[in-house]
Amino acid sequence: MAERGTSASAVRCLCANGGYSNHQPSINGRQLRSRRFPLDPPWRLMTQITDKSDPQIAAWQWRQIVDGATDTAIITTDLQGRVTSWNTGASMILGWEPAEMLGQSLSRVFAEQDQEAQLRREITDAMAKGKGGGEEGWRLRKDGSRFWAVGELSPIRDKSNVVGFIKILRDRTAQRDAEEAIREERHALEVLNRAGSALAAETDLERLVQIVTDAGVELTGAEFGAFFYNVINKAGQSYMLYTLSGAPIEAFSKFPMPRNTEVFAPTFLGQGIVRSDDITKDPRYGKNSPRKGMPEGHLPVRSYLAVSVISRTGEVLGGLFFGHARTGVFDDRSERGLSGLAAEAAVAIDNVRLSQAMQREIEERKRAQEALVELNATLERQVIERTEQLRKNEEALRQSQKMEAVGQLTGGVAHDFNNLLQIILGNLDTLQRNLPAESGRLQRAARNAMTGAQRAATLTQRLLAFRVANLSIPSRSM
Repeated sequence: MAERGTSASAVRCLCANGGYSNHQPSINGRQLRSRRFPLDPPWRLMTQITDKSDPQIAAWQWRQIVDGATDTAIITTDLQGRVTSWNTGASMILGWEPAEMLGQSLSRVFAEQDQEAQLRREITDAMAKGKGGGEEGWRLRKDGSRFWAVGELSPIRDKSNVVGFIKILRDRTAQRDAEEAIREERHALEVLNRAGSALAAETDLERLVQIVTDAGVELTGAEFGAFFYNVINKAGQSYMLYTLSGAPIEAFSKFPMPRNTEVFAPTFLGQGIVRSDDITKDPRYGKNSPRKGMPEGHLPVRSYLAVSVISRTGEVLGGLFFGHARTGVFDDRSERGLSGLAAEAAVAIDNVRLSQAMQREIEERKRAQEALVELNATLERQVIERTEQLRKNEEALRQSQKMEAVGQLTGGVAHDFNNLLQIILGNLDTLQRNLPAESGRLQRAARNAMTGAQRAATLTQRLLAFRVANLSIPSRSM
């Protein structure tokens, strides 16, 4: 601990003007003794410890200690913030060589728009509180690129006087990226777990696909997303619906359903994920008539990501499509998250379809059971009604058979009687033609006989008609 304390105190033994001083600065309560205490960078310090048992640290040793911290920028400044020393770590992290920074303001490493104001704030805090800065933030390299760093500015004291400042700066870009990746992975897992729980409990297909689409937008960072999926109605017919997230339904309602174009086909055919940093520059884009790309009024899409939702049976249930107006929004992490979501969606949709099929079967069985119960409840009545109907039919049959017999008898008699009448009528006609005109009495008798015979003929025709009518009754009844 004594050696570490000595090094830390000695590093702070700098004066703002870069000259020399006859003061003897203190190190952990002990005074250093030197012929002329240098006020240049710490590795030029030539010190002697009053206690001869303590080792001496030469200038070259200090330089090796400071330059050995290659992952840390150790920078000293004067009271105005002008650089008085610049170690190897500072060159490696920030890009400037010592010759480029000595005498220059340290403000150029700050990423804020007002660089000098940020440096002044840190100097003010260091003077008032013993430390300035300390928070993480963006810093600038020589080439203008930004990196994430943490650094603090501490005062260098000669006795009670502040003679300069030391800036310790560390590059935390890699750690920040790792932490950001962990946060994003954790967020993705939270989204997937939340969506999985909701999907497991949801049995309504429309609400289910909306949950999936909303989760996809949150998971990928897309501006908007759509889920086009196939639906089977009660009649077994398939048709396509869609749900949206991040955009109003009117944004798509006026456009036709997507076709199997070169951009969409891989998704609808289940051929894998399609991702493009700029879909308008994709070689598959804009090759289909009549629009040759996005139709007029379509939401602006540059970044594009789509994945198939495939059933356990291999059937493509639909496709998830996500877009963003900026380029390069989606990455490998977006693909992995969306693939996991699509798998969960496929399982949930399969479960809903299975549930719907089971419900349809239950309803069919219920209807059959109700019909059976109704049949059983009305069976006795139906048997009575049927028996009565059979009795009536049998009675009608007997009656028709009777009428048929009567008709046949009547017809036979009428036919024979008709033959006799034809003879009588023929003879009466001959008699009337041969009677003398003066035999008035005989003439009247012959006419009366003819009239009676004609009436008998008319009756005979009615009897024959009655026979024909009764012969046709059984065939109509049957």
